[in-house]
Amino acid sequence: MHRHDEPANRDDAYLDDEPVEPRHEIQHQYPQNVRFCALCGGAMRPRVVLPDRKRLRVCSRCGFVDFQGPKLVAGCLVIDAGRILLLRRSIPPRLGYWTFPGGYVDLGEMPQAAAVRETAEEVGMNVGIERLFGVYADPEHPIAAVVVYLASPGSESPGLSNEASEVGYFAPGEIPWEEIAFRTTTAALNDWVKVAG
Repeated sequence: MHRHDEPANRDDAYLDDEPVEPRHEIQHQYPQNVRFCALCGGAMRPRVVLPDRKRLRVCSRCGFVDFQGPKLVAGCLVIDAGRILLLRRSIPPRLGYWTFPGGYVDLGEMPQAAAVRETAEEVGMNVGIERLFGVYADPEHPIAAVVVYLASPGSESPGLSNEASEVGYFAPGEIPWEEIAFRTTTAALNDWVKVAG
C-alpha cells in the first residue's frame, strides 16, 4: 500500500514533471551498463566494428554503434596567496574525499564556462579564469577527461553546498594527499605543486 500522493512504483517516480535529483549511483553505471539502444530500444550486443575491428556494442535491431568516449569534465585550481582551494565531496563517487571544484561540461557549453559555473555551484564563488593549466585522464578509469584551469578567487568567501561538506585553502605542504578523490586530481595537484615552488 502507498500514499495517494506517492507513485505506485519506483518507475512512476520518473514519469511526472517534478524536478529530479540525479541518483549518482545510477549515473555512474553509464556507459558500461547500457543494455538497450538509445534510438530504437533494441538490445545492444558486442560486435566487431570496421574498420578498426574494435569490439563495441551494436544495436541488434537498427545497427546503431555505441562509440563510447570519455565525458568531458572542467574544473578550477583556485589559487589565493600561494594556497589552493579544495572541497570535501558530499556526493558519490568518492564521498568524503578532497578535490578541486569542477564537474561535467554540458552539451553546447564551453569547458571554461563549465569550470566557472561548477565552481560557483560547488563553493559559491565567481572566479576569474587565468589560463588553461592542463588536461588529465586516468587510463584505469577512462570515463572522464578533465580540463583544468588556473583561476583567481572571486570576492566571495568559499562556502558549502550540497556537493561540498567542507572547503579550505591549502599550501603545497598542507594538501591531504591520502584523502584526494581521484587520480586526475592528484596529477593536477602534483603539477601545481611543481610550479608553485
